[in-house]
Amino acid sequence: LKLSSHCWLSRRTSSICPYKPFATMQHPRPLVELPAESGHPRAFHIVGRASTRENADLCGEYVYAGSHAGRPAYLKRGAATAVRYAPRCGRWVIDRHGLRDSDVCVAFADDDGSQHPARVELLWHIWDSRSEAHVADADIAAVNCPGTLSLIGRAEGRENHAVVGEYDLAGVHHGRPAYRQRCGDAVLRYHAPEGRWLLAAAGAAGNVCSAFADGSAAAHPACGELAWHFWEVRRSAFVADPAVRTMSCPAVVHIVGRAPSAENARICGTYRLAGAHNGRPLYVQPGTQQVIRYSAKTGRWLVDCEGLAEPSIFSRLYQWILSGDGASAAERCSAYAEGLGFPHPGSCSLEWQVWEARKGRHVPDAAVRATTAPLAVRVSGRDPARENADIVGEYLLASVLCGRPAYVRNGSRTAIRHWAPMSRWVIDREGLRHGDRCVAYVDDLGDAEHPAALSGAWHVFESSRGLHLADA
Repeated sequence: LKLSSHCWLSRRTSSICPYKPFATMQHPRPLVELPAESGHPRAFHIVGRASTRENADLCGEYVYAGSHAGRPAYLKRGAATAVRYAPRCGRWVIDRHGLRDSDVCVAFADDDGSQHPARVELLWHIWDSRSEAHVADADIAAVNCPGTLSLIGRAEGRENHAVVGEYDLAGVHHGRPAYRQRCGDAVLRYHAPEGRWLLAAAGAAGNVCSAFADGSAAAHPACGELAWHFWEVRRSAFVADPAVRTMSCPAVVHIVGRAPSAENARICGTYRLAGAHNGRPLYVQPGTQQVIRYSAKTGRWLVDCEGLAEPSIFSRLYQWILSGDGASAAERCSAYAEGLGFPHPGSCSLEWQVWEARKGRHVPDAAVRATTAPLAVRVSGRDPARENADIVGEYLLASVLCGRPAYVRNGSRTAIRHWAPMSRWVIDREGLRHGDRCVAYVDDLGDAEHPAALSGAWHVFESSRGLHLADA
């Protein structure tokens, strides 16, 4: 699966199939809430295994799945692979067969007394079939940090403006997570001798950089308010730029689901990251006066359709970006959602209330969601000679169902939708409806925001067998 805009299926088998309910299939492992007082991470990433090496697919995001052997256990998002504690050998293990009582594993790290596995100090040993043994790999690490972050605020026309953009987790450096610019050549890494985070070219070594921020106490660059200093040739010095922030947030958020005929349907659309306000990202819908911003006063995310309407409000936008001072900003809004501690508004878990003038108040609208889901996904890889090969093609974001984005295939009513009771994404020829009948499905073990975020195998119905078979 491509995480950005494509959802992949692979081979298997001729003629259109009937629908088959999930009732005869094994229910996927349910999602588990992490106790707030536990201190364990809700999720973490395993990074650093070279893509050309055996078992490189162990890398990815792992989500809390409950307690196992008295320690927290985690499942890889969209897969059965688990990270769990094996008490008999005193090790943290990575097991492709999930949560079970066994010392057999594809990777392990000796326990150092940690209460969870998301510690860069753990040295992982990965199975190597040529050596017929687990071999230590110092490059691989389990880290508790965002998988993606955004660097914002460097003004166009200023030196090193090109470093602005999204950064993806790429590995570890000096014991901290390192990030690579998604659409550029910049790297964001930690330099332990000086206790600084550096922005540098991918090939730069040591403390050579185009910008830095002191941050020895920051576990990752989106942690806390790092103050960035950029090199300026004309001054032959690093100069502080208070507008620059590194934040755990996406560059784009879509609001979907409001009925076109309903009041304030205009809140729907694409919003782009424009700056920071109250320590949280601020989004603007291009070509409109609309913004999504955080209110520290109420702890809510607000959609303000007139956010840039008045000159005084327009000027305050840049005050927010430069200083984060939102004390004078109005609390008015066309829609809001309780923040629930989310670092940005692009989560389908947030429930929105929309202003209705006739009722004189904000009214809950369960169909409205703010999401980072792509506007289109593509299903591909099904063998054209196999049954149900016609499910391949491009699907466009159309609505929200079961609190998740739903997609409809171009030229048909075939839909990809989330079925919450079974924690699955399904492909349904009958379109956007509730129910467990489908032509294909994939288990969602990690509460994914959209189907392209899953890496598990899709199961496609085959009438000759009378059931859905994995097509991986």
